[in-house]
Amino acid sequence: MTASDLTAWLPWTDRAGRASWIKLVTFLTMLAPAVWMLTEWRMGWLSPKPATDLVRESGDWAMRILILSLAVTPLRYVARFNRVILVRRMVGLAALFYTLAHVALWCVDLRFDWLKIVMELVLRLFLTVGLAATVILVALGVTSNDLSIRKLGAARWNKLHGLVYAATFLSLVHYFMEVRLDASEAALMCGYFILLMSFRAVRRRTTPGFINLAPAALVCAVMTGLMEALYYKLSTSVSVSRVLMANFDVSYRVSPALWVLGVGLAVAALAHLRARFGPKPARLARA
Repeated sequence: MTASDLTAWLPWTDRAGRASWIKLVTFLTMLAPAVWMLTEWRMGWLSPKPATDLVRESGDWAMRILILSLAVTPLRYVARFNRVILVRRMVGLAALFYTLAHVALWCVDLRFDWLKIVMELVLRLFLTVGLAATVILVALGVTSNDLSIRKLGAARWNKLHGLVYAATFLSLVHYFMEVRLDASEAALMCGYFILLMSFRAVRRRTTPGFINLAPAALVCAVMTGLMEALYYKLSTSVSVSRVLMANFDVSYRVSPALWVLGVGLAVAALAHLRARFGPKPARLARA
């Protein structure tokens, strides 16, 4: 194997072995949470139960990056920036990496008591759901290569990798079910997932633009607020209307609903600007 062949395997190079700035930036961004968690552990910044802290943190990052991986294609379409597709596989594999780290750290936290681990997975529903999501993500990660595409065929491969939506849904259910006090992060991730699904629904029917994406953003924001309100209603009996009002009150925090609304409106504005001033779709398709 030549030096150029080895260079082509580096995560920040393209197929020709040339350095790609977008892949390099993405690689460093995906690596940053792992470096931060390692630094926290080495510097003693964690609680007396560091494994428990790292289980939570790795799970948070796995969920965030999984949602981000679903945003690559919509961003490519809205921004008319084809090169972003170069990092979709890398982001997806990063989500799998943090998911497996989450599972491994959970086993460490249980001191590799395999009987207890199996019993927990069988008897605790949120862990069973999380395991199902992990199995799907592993299957997607193993087949996330050109050889698998050739062996399975494009149609079967695309059908298999469409299961990423099921894996994300199961991951979100797992995420919500393990919440103890603050459901803001879980609600935010659910809101972003709904927003991404709404974009795909709009795109299947018509060309996404401000006139259809902006109302979708508002609906997704309301749904995000409702999910958070229903969670607190079921877990603490707090009034749904009270939580909904708090979601749209900016006096003390930016709520998950407002984050979803802001991101949704920003995407709608970007779609409008790129449609008006950006490259034509035909030119984009040939890029």
